[in-house]
Amino acid sequence: MTIEDYLLGHWSNKAQAQSNPTQFVSVELIWRKIDDGFESMNYKRSRGPKDPYRHKKHKLEITSDTEVIMHNYHLDWTPHEECDIILTFDGQAWHGKLLGDQCRGYRGDRVVSELHLYGDKIHTMDQGYDEDNNLVWGATQLYKFTRM
Repeated sequence: MTIEDYLLGHWSNKAQAQSNPTQFVSVELIWRKIDDGFESMNYKRSRGPKDPYRHKKHKLEITSDTEVIMHNYHLDWTPHEECDIILTFDGQAWHGKLLGDQCRGYRGDRVVSELHLYGDKIHTMDQGYDEDNNLVWGATQLYKFTRM
């Protein structure tokens, strides 16, 4: 399997959200291949795909059999390089984190992200921290998605 096999598809955390609605909102992820790269979209299920809270483009740089850099872009292909992710393969799954600590959210908050690709599951967590290092948005536990 290639990293694309682990990533591409339509994903949902519906089971997780229904089993623990006070901790998890129901979210869907769509990862698809496009000309020149990939496109991802994250949206709350209640709002639908016409109102995503994250919509990005990506290119994958395969640096070895066990390491890939995911270059992130805005929808107009303007680089968002301070939010690039390094993914490493442990023989079973891909595990990713931001390359540095300069990624900023739209309000200027410092972003911390982690991503785990298991082939039939994606686990992810995004957090935003203010200048005093207080968590101001995001999950404290992994969101767990399965392929739809």
